[in-house]
Amino acid sequence: MFLFITPHPPIIIEKIGKGEEKKAIKTIAGMIKIAGDIKKIKPKTIAIITPHGNVFSDALCINAEEKLCGDFKKFGHKDILFEFKNNIKKAADICMELTKNNINCLSLDTHSAKQYNSSADLDHGVLVPLYFIEKQYKDFDLIHISIGYLSKTELFKAGTIIADILGDENVLIISGDLSHKLSKNSPNGYDSMGKEYDEYIVKAIKDSSYINILDIDDNMVNLAGQCAQKPLELFIGALEGYKSESIVYSYEGPYGVGYMTAKITRGEKDSNSIISEYKTLKKTNFGNKIQDEDEYIMLARNTINAYIKHGIKIDVPDNLSEDLYKNRNGVFVSIKKEGRLRGCIGTISPTKKNIAQEIIENAISASTKDPRFNAIQESELNDLQISVDILFESENIESIDQLDVIKYGVIVSSGFKRGLLLPNLEGVNTAQEQVSIALNKAGINKSEKYNLQRFMVIRHK
Repeated sequence: MFLFITPHPPIIIEKIGKGEEKKAIKTIAGMIKIAGDIKKIKPKTIAIITPHGNVFSDALCINAEEKLCGDFKKFGHKDILFEFKNNIKKAADICMELTKNNINCLSLDTHSAKQYNSSADLDHGVLVPLYFIEKQYKDFDLIHISIGYLSKTELFKAGTIIADILGDENVLIISGDLSHKLSKNSPNGYDSMGKEYDEYIVKAIKDSSYINILDIDDNMVNLAGQCAQKPLELFIGALEGYKSESIVYSYEGPYGVGYMTAKITRGEKDSNSIISEYKTLKKTNFGNKIQDEDEYIMLARNTINAYIKHGIKIDVPDNLSEDLYKNRNGVFVSIKKEGRLRGCIGTISPTKKNIAQEIIENAISASTKDPRFNAIQESELNDLQISVDILFESENIESIDQLDVIKYGVIVSSGFKRGLLLPNLEGVNTAQEQVSIALNKAGINKSEKYNLQRFMVIRHK
């Protein structure tokens, strides 16, 4: 099987770029090279993994339309349009096999997509590589797969299933741009971690060190502002149990966004297992992390594990520190998965007999009742990072100048509307940003008259 990694900037298409595409000449050359490779391979089916289709937080999405159509009207060119025949059977087989293996998968056509306020049209993550491929090779069916924000191990397993069903004679393309933060002119601003992320990923592909992509630091991934990480995690699964050879055709960042083109040849079967090595490494790291967790985090984690696995709310343990039994405070329990928020619910003021009970109640709520997310599943438990904030009594303040985003959380209120934001949050750098987010959470317009309060916390993480 042959796998390819492509970026998807519409600007590299001549009609859209209008001369700007010449700044990405290495990328264009790489895309042309990939199209030539595919022409030689002559696959009956090409499957493309995209981060810009129907992306759900808890499921992959397979396009079920018989004819897969799309254009570049979002980029001012509805005249650049495409239509491909869907390999309906393989698409359905992939979705069915994913579901059998407890990996959520949605099969959407034009009719069912309306339920999700979405579309079955091909997105630019698919259309850009197809633009170059179709110039050299047309005799193929297409499978359009959108990533979901699943765990690394789930995406890895999905990759093995997709590759097995696709078959050695066909082609799998991973569409994704690397960091969007390479320069001050980047669309998402600049972060020094962008260059580090890109160098890390390009080296991992060149060296066929795929475990490094799975074991990447979550903070690096988030700060880099990329859209390739999830497709890459799925791509690695397609190589599980096989020898492989990688060639990076090009890398550049002409518009402050990193673009890589690469070819990976999956060869003979191999006894080495990427996922076994990763799980061993992950288990070791996880064990270290658990040992470092204090009793506040352990209480929250044990509560979540018991409730998700068995539907049981644990009793307050009898071996905790005195503060957890005697003190009453508001508590927020925050849950992240691979650096992304997965649930956060808390109480501004105490509602229970003590802090321990407050943690137990809010840990259950954060893992099952946050309206922004589906309830946490048992398969996710080992991937969760948990923090517990103990809130102290709030005080009224007269001005935003009395806030400090590191030291104080903020409460905004207007009538019955109230919003809270904890202190020292990643990406919140000014008091103005802090208040703006809290107002938005509360549904309070900035033009309304509102009251400000601040509070301090002790964070356990």
